[in-house]
Amino acid sequence: MTRIADTIRPDPTGRDVVVRDATADDLPAIAAIYTHYVLNTTITFNTQVRTPREWRDQFDTEVVGGPYDLLVATVDGQVTGFIATQPFRPKPAYGRSVEVTVYVAPDATGGGVGGALFHAMLDRLEASDFHRAYSVVALPNDGSIAIHERFGFVHRGTLTEAGHKFGRYLDVAFLERAL
Repeated sequence: MTRIADTIRPDPTGRDVVVRDATADDLPAIAAIYTHYVLNTTITFNTQVRTPREWRDQFDTEVVGGPYDLLVATVDGQVTGFIATQPFRPKPAYGRSVEVTVYVAPDATGGGVGGALFHAMLDRLEASDFHRAYSVVALPNDGSIAIHERFGFVHRGTLTEAGHKFGRYLDVAFLERAL
């Protein structure tokens, strides 16, 4: 797949948000952002922190050796968020569908990072062979629903009490976007 050049979009404070392909050197910063959400929120249903080896194996298999993407956003040279694509479902008939997931560092939310990541990834996906993009959003998460809808995702259904984390049952919304 052709890689896009860095994308620079100023955030509301006037700082540049640079979006680029992730490298293996970015994996510790990506892992730190994601680990925060695993340990402190219900935004992800993961309950265990991934090891550095798991991050590297997934990167090597799905991004370097596969059709999926991992982009990072940086502000002032620091990774402030990431957006990734991954298989939507394992069966071959789902091969033209892709799942999109995005995480922004807790201290960088509301600063344009998520929007810059979505712009870059959706530009890339629209030029790819993928047909549909899906996101699975743990509820409640009004901010995530709002940014997905801003970028053309449509709510297609909610599974009630599909997950259990921190002693409570949680719903998930399925969102879809044509590419």
